[in-house]
Amino acid sequence: MFGLLACQSVPPASRSVNEIEIAPAPAQTPAPTKDDATVEILLDAMEEQGRTMKDFTASAAMEKFEALTDEREVRRGRVVVLGPSGKEREIGIVFDELIDSTGRGSTDARRFVFRGGWMSEFDPTKKQAIRRQLAPEGESFDPLRVGEGPFPVPLGQPKKDVVREFIVTMGTLPDAPFFRSLAIVPPAAGSVGAAGVTVSATESPLVILRLVPRVGTKMARDTAAMTIILDRTSLIPRGVEVEAVNGDKTRVLLRDGRLNVGLDDAARVILSPPSTDGWKIDIRPLNP
Repeated sequence: MFGLLACQSVPPASRSVNEIEIAPAPAQTPAPTKDDATVEILLDAMEEQGRTMKDFTASAAMEKFEALTDEREVRRGRVVVLGPSGKEREIGIVFDELIDSTGRGSTDARRFVFRGGWMSEFDPTKKQAIRRQLAPEGESFDPLRVGEGPFPVPLGQPKKDVVREFIVTMGTLPDAPFFRSLAIVPPAAGSVGAAGVTVSATESPLVILRLVPRVGTKMARDTAAMTIILDRTSLIPRGVEVEAVNGDKTRVLLRDGRLNVGLDDAARVILSPPSTDGWKIDIRPLNP
């Protein structure tokens, strides 16, 4: 569960993405567009969100689409995040349901916990736990970091990392049935959120960024592009699409996202490893 967010830093609450003044550019270089300025403001606000985040919870659905076979499967569950971006961040993901390529549903009781550079997978059905080391001891690893983590739900990504790894532009909602519910969300007219963005009665309540990996980066080997869908007022992620170079796609849809409201008992259970007495334990250190 998924580097993201360059002129002078702009306080997130001070300007609207709809009210932007652009200084004239030198004659020998193309003048920046309004979209360029909008991207800068969004990335600044997302980075600030990461520094101040305490917790986040949401219902999650993840779709895997294979281009070669035209098959897809969907997993449904919840995601819980504790702490700001960086090595102290903890993430718990639990899947309750699996819908396979035939449309048949089944229970999926696996739970994933990311903590201290390790990903632990707990499967109570098989009574098996697998611990995978994802980063050297003491090194920062954020499993939600775009281009690095296994679950593409970007929350508060450092802007310098994003612009180093990606060309970022304003995007559009992917044309996929999986995101159909986002296409019909009514605007929350008059609402103002953390980025100082006021939503009018005629505009979408979403903002969408498209990220294309820069040539020569690690991400460019496998990924063609990413689309990140955010709530316009809170910048809470609503959806992500990752398109592989072979046409495969991973999509994540988030509902009922709650930011900095505290964790209830059910959320804390997701972050807490279950008792593994009598289980098979498989520990896989980082390959040197």
